[in-house]
Amino acid sequence: MNKYVYLLIVLILVLLSSCTTEPEEVEPWDAAKVCPETGTNAYGMPNRGTFTDERDGEVYRYTTIGKQVWMAENLRYNAPYSMCCNDTAFLKQYCELIEHDCKTESCCQNSMCNLFGRYYSIIKNGDRFGPIDDALVDTICPKGWHIPTKVEWQELESNMINSGESEVLIASRMKSDDTIYFAFSKKYSHKDAKMESGSDDCAFNILPSGSMVNDGSFYNTGAYVLSKTQKNTNSLEVFHVTNYFDFFFQGYRDPIRCVMD
Repeated sequence: MNKYVYLLIVLILVLLSSCTTEPEEVEPWDAAKVCPETGTNAYGMPNRGTFTDERDGEVYRYTTIGKQVWMAENLRYNAPYSMCCNDTAFLKQYCELIEHDCKTESCCQNSMCNLFGRYYSIIKNGDRFGPIDDALVDTICPKGWHIPTKVEWQELESNMINSGESEVLIASRMKSDDTIYFAFSKKYSHKDAKMESGSDDCAFNILPSGSMVNDGSFYNTGAYVLSKTQKNTNSLEVFHVTNYFDFFFQGYRDPIRCVMD
């Protein structure tokens, strides 16, 4: 047989074989496998539960996602340069839509601080831009926990999504399913601020906590959460969730979610 004819036959057979191969089936994302509610994690703890910050007695929920253990609430520790919301207009709106039992601005502020956590700068001197205050970073989370790096946030992302799934779906899996907390987000039309409730498959409980400018005014209602990774010499990488997720960099005060060492 002519060698060219032989090669042509082989090529045809290869092409036919590839056409008849069934596409590899991707196993659906399953919260029961990624973040089971029951059982114990690698630390010997229940997969979900609470722990107490021995510094101030604050009790936090936590959840296990993949091999990581995350706080399921934003940090409330009164660290240097941290603050609660001082924005009178926003606090009024917060109490009108979420906290109906408060009659004073101080009560609204305490309620919001308890729900959304405090807002932190980990830049030296609490400045908006500059180098990280390493001593503060090392002590701001409870003992045995730390501010996550960008890589640790990316590991969380990879656990919360299958290849080919949309950013909208992963964002939904991270966000609280309690619609009341997202009521005031409805007035924002821009994608970086508009935020609806999610399915909260892993009890991670992301809320529309926004950011604080250094003077205490509130900066929209997406969820911005700090990492300890610097984007450049002036700003930090910030994990950002609205109806999608991405990484942001900015110089405002933001909430902190600690991850276990």
